[in-house]
Amino acid sequence: MKAQFDNQVMSSFMLWFDNRLLTKGEAFQNTTGQFYSVSDDYYGYNTYASSYSQIVSDASISGATVPTGLYVANTLVNVGEGGNTGLYAIDYGNGRSYWSGAQSSDVTGSFAIKDFNVYLTSRTEDEILFQTQYTNRNKISSVVPTGLEPDTKTYPVVYIKPDGSVNEPLAFGGQDNTTINVRAIVIADSQFDIDAIGSLFRDQRQINIALLEASEMPFNQFGYYRNGQYNYTGLVEGKDDSQQIFLEDVNISRFDRVIENEVRKFNPNVYSTLIDFELSKFRFPRQA
Repeated sequence: MKAQFDNQVMSSFMLWFDNRLLTKGEAFQNTTGQFYSVSDDYYGYNTYASSYSQIVSDASISGATVPTGLYVANTLVNVGEGGNTGLYAIDYGNGRSYWSGAQSSDVTGSFAIKDFNVYLTSRTEDEILFQTQYTNRNKISSVVPTGLEPDTKTYPVVYIKPDGSVNEPLAFGGQDNTTINVRAIVIADSQFDIDAIGSLFRDQRQINIALLEASEMPFNQFGYYRNGQYNYTGLVEGKDDSQQIFLEDVNISRFDRVIENEVRKFNPNVYSTLIDFELSKFRFPRQA
């Protein structure tokens, strides 16, 4: 099915959210690490995974190391190089790399990891909070010298999901005010980070968020760049009002103590909060 307005909003919102978290919150750390061979091959490519779920891909993040190549032994191999066993893609959203063949030496790299992984989801709050076992990212990277398997869920993490929408008549000629509610479910490893991320996004209300066309979406099916290196600031520069959606309001809410206690029975060391965003845009939704 062809993508609709809500699909455009959710994809654009996630990129904005991730960029704000990395720029305003400086929520990343530069590191070096190994990419390990894992059992999951992707479209026939050999998969080498880091110990982290997501790697910073946005070149507009000042100070962040964004890799476009990895090392095999001491030799830098950029994406598209290396011949029959070369590096095909770096999957920033899953902390992985895909190679045309098996590597005979260690695969390593320098890169920035996110303090919070960010995902779009359709799962319910119950599934996210009560039916998913999480492992602290720092514990994996320091204790387990191996790449993450695809089903490993790590935190801190933010899940972004649609939370309802409505069109309200605004003017003659078929103009409506479209309101879209978006919920961010935050799972962190400290109260400090919960307070910080809530404060950061509460203060973003009453601003415009750029809407990106499908052709502007930065990643291909392998999680690598589609149209050259991704730079959020450059991508959204020059967008006018017709290409933006307005962030009306932001509300932070906490689970009550009973629910928090139930969450910690399943994931003992997590802290959680909800961030609700109200977005609006004047549109002519019934025009061809």
